[in-house]
Amino acid sequence: MRYGLLTELLENHHSGVTSLFVRDWVRDIDIGIFEYEIGNPQPVSIDLEVHISGADAPKRDEIDAVVDYDYMRAVVDRVIASKRYNLLETLASEILDGCMMPREVVGAAVTVTKLAVIEDNGRIGCTLTRIR
Repeated sequence: MRYGLLTELLENHHSGVTSLFVRDWVRDIDIGIFEYEIGNPQPVSIDLEVHISGADAPKRDEIDAVVDYDYMRAVVDRVIASKRYNLLETLASEILDGCMMPREVVGAAVTVTKLAVIEDNGRIGCTLTRIR
């Protein structure tokens, strides 16, 4: 959880904030700027966090009464399938654009991490955060 984002959202949304997340979702993605990366998919971990104004219980216990988590997975699938990416920052930004689409969303964060690029289990990545 990104506490800075959540703190800022709570200051402006006095009825609370509901946070949805997908964490540690690993996808093989053809991404990178180096010759050896092109055409060679590599494991990338994706973490999504979406914040919705209000923390009340849904009006009914039905999926259409809430923002469905599955839209976040669909955004990732669509973005990854749309083209090849050179930069993690570009991939994260386009995923974040999709995560911010539902009108109920007041903020979101996307972290993308390359898992197999630095020896001895080192990782590189970036996080992008937006508030509406």
